[in-house]
Amino acid sequence: MSEILLRTTGQIIGHFNAYKGSRPAFHGEHVVIVRGISRDPIEIDEMEAKLAEVKDILQAEEADVMSDDGKAFVEKVDSYIRDTEAADTAPDNGGILKMKEQLEAMGLNVEYKLFLMPNVGAFVAIWKDKSGFGPLYVEVTASERGEADTEMI
Repeated sequence: MSEILLRTTGQIIGHFNAYKGSRPAFHGEHVVIVRGISRDPIEIDEMEAKLAEVKDILQAEEADVMSDDGKAFVEKVDSYIRDTEAADTAPDNGGILKMKEQLEAMGLNVEYKLFLMPNVGAFVAIWKDKSGFGPLYVEVTASERGEADTEMI
């Protein structure tokens, strides 16, 4: 399954022109997390629209991270990562909101979306300095979805 995860993250990273210098933050059998910096001059007011285009690229459904689908995705990613690395915290889709608040408190504009396909889910977060100066950062978390997860879309 790792190949479809790599293809999915590659499509997203490519959409943001963030290949050069991108690197896997985590590469497991069932989860891939990739971070990159866009080479395109994407302005703050263009961020949400650029992120929304990922839905069509992946031919995916968009899901609210606070929904049951979002919770299932976070728990699935957490379980896959725990299988590989020790962690002492419980999964919490509210943690995504906390992360956004912390980044915004540091002066960053943050956008994120969860995209669900039959076999893969992809959480994409992008951020840029609120001043508009500097690059756009991209992080993609792609994970396998089990049969129970795919019944929700």
